[in-house]
Amino acid sequence: MTGGAAMGGCMDLGAVAPEMVLAGTALALVPVAGWTRGRWRRLPAALALLALLAAMGLTLPMLTATPRDAFCGTYAVDPFRAFYQLVIEAGAVVSLLSLASHFRASEQEPHHPVALLMATVGGMGLAAATDLGLIVLFLQMVSLPAYLLVLLVRSDGPAQEATLKYFLYGAAALAVMAYGLTFLFGLTGSLNLRVIGAGLAGADRAWVALAFGLVIVGYGFEMTLVPFHVWAPDVFQGGTAPVSGFVSVVPKVAAFAGLLRLLLEAMPGALAAWPTVLALMAAATMTFGNMLALRQASLKRLLAYSSIAQAGYMLMAVAVAGRVPQALPAIGYYVVAYLLMNLAAFTVVARVERMSGSDGLAMVRGLGRRAPWSAAALTLALLSLAGVPPLAGFAGKVFLLLAAIDGDLAWLAVLAAANMAVALSYYVAVIAEMYFREPERPEAVAPGVGYAFALGLCSAATLAFGIAPSVLRGVAQLGATLLR
Repeated sequence: MTGGAAMGGCMDLGAVAPEMVLAGTALALVPVAGWTRGRWRRLPAALALLALLAAMGLTLPMLTATPRDAFCGTYAVDPFRAFYQLVIEAGAVVSLLSLASHFRASEQEPHHPVALLMATVGGMGLAAATDLGLIVLFLQMVSLPAYLLVLLVRSDGPAQEATLKYFLYGAAALAVMAYGLTFLFGLTGSLNLRVIGAGLAGADRAWVALAFGLVIVGYGFEMTLVPFHVWAPDVFQGGTAPVSGFVSVVPKVAAFAGLLRLLLEAMPGALAAWPTVLALMAAATMTFGNMLALRQASLKRLLAYSSIAQAGYMLMAVAVAGRVPQALPAIGYYVVAYLLMNLAAFTVVARVERMSGSDGLAMVRGLGRRAPWSAAALTLALLSLAGVPPLAGFAGKVFLLLAAIDGDLAWLAVLAAANMAVALSYYVAVIAEMYFREPERPEAVAPGVGYAFALGLCSAATLAFGIAPSVLRGVAQLGATLLR
């Protein structure tokens, strides 16, 4: 067989159909965003929404597809990839709805869909990549558009500062990670994760540990793990609330998917003692996030530290994913619950921020009287983040704790339960501001159909998946099948 024929046999465009739809739409929207004026400024967001829905339709059949390789073993087509891509696409849809309302009739209205779609493509690729080169590429693809989203309002001083910090931390973290990936290639002579997994069996353990330590820097940055979290509070506060919601969900979900694939395919067993390392990082991340959240007067900073703590809870199950069969479904369930409750919270903050120009805790004072539906949605999201039944966050936390206990990490489960009790106090403090304090400002929240749809979808799903967790749990079980 000739080289050209062999390469042709590797091509499988159907494997990347969802990514092609989104990337093609994003490229087509670049000139459209520059030309649109007046009411036509809404066109890019509408086209982006249609593209995301089409991509979800193309991704859905992969949930039950037989796992296979594509593009000469560099890209996986398996239920694991399909599940996390659907979560990423859903997060992009909700974020797009909120962004569309937030920037209605503004200079930024036609531009945000382009960056959002490209970041979504990067996240989707990271969930499917089985090649070290593609992993680096997709990490950059999910990060660079996120920097642009934070700086959508170019005249905003805090946004400029946040973007600079985000870029500098991101560039350093991803450079260190790329260096670590070169060690994996040097030890095995391959870029393919499964070949690396087989080759590392006889490699020097010290070099494997060094490679893992460098690689976790990049994933830890995207997942906001301690000690790689320091950018998150400033970026979340500096960016607009809908952008902060997107950054808190899509890159993080993509990074969890990428890390799981790397660990289970390239580092089977307990190479580099990664279960112990991740368990310790989970303990530090959840504890630090919750302790710092107690002191926040800014809603976006509070949600930033809350997001850090939530990453610690999820990492608890990642640490036992190699030896507990139910760990992957538990993580899958929780990433969906996290998406729903976090985006709902940021959407309400966006409505308050747009009307008042501030995200201070005082801005939600008396919100239960000024905007009862928005207050109810924020209450639901916060109680779910705290793990109060019968909401999705409660069932998700139970699944994570059970996975940790089954993986002989009972001490970590106990620490997580204590952290959840601490977290309840600052979530309840926000709820108390909404319902038990007199409002300082007379106006209600900003109107917007996109806000309403985003809140309705997230709130209804949070309640439905909490009451009937077996539905989402079954889908997450499907998504636990990797190509190995």
